[in-house]
Amino acid sequence: MSEPAELTLRVGGPVGRYARRVSLWFDPATWSFVAASVTWLIVMVRQVPCRPLPGDYFPNPFLRLCYTDISTLYLGRDISLGAGFYTDVPLEYPVLIGYFMGIARAITSLFAVVGANATFDEQVAASQIFFQMCAIGLFVCFLVTVLAHLRMARNSPTSPYGGPARAWDVLLIAASPTVMAAGLINWDLLAVMLTSVGLLLWARGRPAMAGALLGLAFAAKFYPILVLIAITVLCVRSDKMKAIVQLWSGALIAWLVVNLPVMLIAPDGWMVFWTKNADRGADLGSVWYVLSLLGIQVPALSAVAFVCMAICGIAVVRLVLKAPRRPRLGQVALLLLVAFLVFNKVYSPQYVLWLLPFVVLARPKLFDVAVWTGAELVYFVCIWGFLEGILGPGSGTDWVYMASVLLRVFVQAWFAMRVVDDIMHPWADPIRQPLVDDPIGGVLDHSVDARWLLALGSRPRHAPTEPEDFAEPDDFPESHDLPESHDLAELQGLPEPQGLGKLRDVDE
Repeated sequence: MSEPAELTLRVGGPVGRYARRVSLWFDPATWSFVAASVTWLIVMVRQVPCRPLPGDYFPNPFLRLCYTDISTLYLGRDISLGAGFYTDVPLEYPVLIGYFMGIARAITSLFAVVGANATFDEQVAASQIFFQMCAIGLFVCFLVTVLAHLRMARNSPTSPYGGPARAWDVLLIAASPTVMAAGLINWDLLAVMLTSVGLLLWARGRPAMAGALLGLAFAAKFYPILVLIAITVLCVRSDKMKAIVQLWSGALIAWLVVNLPVMLIAPDGWMVFWTKNADRGADLGSVWYVLSLLGIQVPALSAVAFVCMAICGIAVVRLVLKAPRRPRLGQVALLLLVAFLVFNKVYSPQYVLWLLPFVVLARPKLFDVAVWTGAELVYFVCIWGFLEGILGPGSGTDWVYMASVLLRVFVQAWFAMRVVDDIMHPWADPIRQPLVDDPIGGVLDHSVDARWLLALGSRPRHAPTEPEDFAEPDDFPESHDLPESHDLAELQGLPEPQGLGKLRDVDE
């Protein structure tokens, strides 16, 4: 029995045969946007205790669990004095984040004093307006993310509770406690929005436009490159080489359009993001940092971390090519992202926002998502305790922080293994239903495998290989031409129902 059915049995039973399911009460979009608005209201309320007060009083953001880079960098990088982004200010962010900050500062200058003549009190006041402008912009990004995922689910089978079945999964994004916790730590929701819109365009069968949006997302954060790789690997399995060319062409052009101006005007400033990440040592939240706290220093850490990521990436590629049925895009992207984050040299608490959409796309099971969310929230609390010193080195409780890091890594790996199990047993995948392949697969949806892959014999023989295995209902032959249930199960790679052979013996 599905989770919604279990819930309705506890509060009055399933929906009746004659009940109306066409109203706002049965519209997943309505509930998703209401949930997103409430979520963001909680995000904003959480930031109130961290507002600086007159008299140079700055509340402790670590103790109050409301730290944000937004106002901190505004004051700490001379942004409040009108310094030029990348030319005067060495931002460790890709250029699209710099553009976002520049727009927010320009709007701030309409309501506050911004420039070299600003006093300290005026700078502090302007930092709060700057924060509010960014918060409004990031709220729009969050709403667009929710809308994009609702649109991705539009063509999924109808739910007995109204609306497309997969659209109700969007509530796991819109009402996620991880957004309430980390939504305003940094500008990551900009990249999350662009990635989600890119996935929507891919789902609509527009590879070039999808690549352009993912290229823009890559110009805001690094991780969207993994989504491009996931799409590429899946296209290789389905021999969609034209789509690969369109995807990467769109991504490269969009990335160059926003990067070239900064590369030409301030090449040193543009390189800061790349050099800082390449030279970074073991940092907060990573398994490498836990090892350093235990006195274990890993030599050539950048190379070791890259090799670990590469090995996991190769394993994911092999899984994609060997799976009984082509995996879904959300599953492959989630696996690559987990491999990257587990072995990355840093895990900032806002990185949870990168994972959230793919967690829901890959395996939208309430229990699994709740376990993952709980582990992320434990880490969220412990990292601020560590920075405050309560759980820091020498406190005697630093083991709590290290345990929270390992717990988060373990749960991410556990969730990934659950997704791998779905890939290896596609008939048990919670997303796949009869005649459903990949709701966001775009040109990959219901596509057959490449002939060279079949020639290599790299897949089990019961995996669907011909277009008719994915036929639409109207294309089915007459009932007398259909194979018997046993043969149909064999054709689809499904195990024969137990006892079916005995029933046939009785009938015969």
